[in-house]
Amino acid sequence: MNGPLTGMNLTLQACRNLVRAPAIHRLFDAFESDLSALAQLLEELKSLNRRETYRLKPIDLGAELAALVEEPHKHPSIFTIKFERAETPLIVAGEVARLRRVWQNLLTNVREATTTATQLQIRVRKSGNMARITFKDNAGGITKQRLTRLFEPFFTTKGGKNRGLGLFIARKIITEHNGKIRIASRKPFTRVTIELPLIV
Repeated sequence: MNGPLTGMNLTLQACRNLVRAPAIHRLFDAFESDLSALAQLLEELKSLNRRETYRLKPIDLGAELAALVEEPHKHPSIFTIKFERAETPLIVAGEVARLRRVWQNLLTNVREATTTATQLQIRVRKSGNMARITFKDNAGGITKQRLTRLFEPFFTTKGGKNRGLGLFIARKIITEHNGKIRIASRKPFTRVTIELPLIV
């Protein structure tokens, strides 16, 4: 499928160069957005039963998450974020791009569940020989029946175009980093806890 996707993207760019009408370019934008979503879905499907090979390097979790919080385009003002980091650096061995995918999946879940006056609290703390990251929000909570199925592939509480792969992939990434992820919820709060082994 990568071959046809690449061909469609190249054809789309050629069409952009040939046609200048703004109305047509808006259609091109919609087409490009759908192609991007399809490419992302393909990558997610490819990763379902494949154990990834990582290039691990030391990551300062406090600095990494602080940088994420400070990028406003990553989390529109539909909700506010409160960030608390440990007093000392917490260093783990990880693959930055894959861990960032976990953070983005969690932010996306909060954004899609948010109505009004939602706050997300992100904390980074040391717990024994582990770094503990918690994402806690007040976006409404999750029922007990749904809570037990959140890590199943293709299970979603949102319907529509949501594919139900975000948390499944997040757990896969964390597990492959020798970590753990769990979710607890009591309306209107939901807390996601991630633990990763420290190397320093």
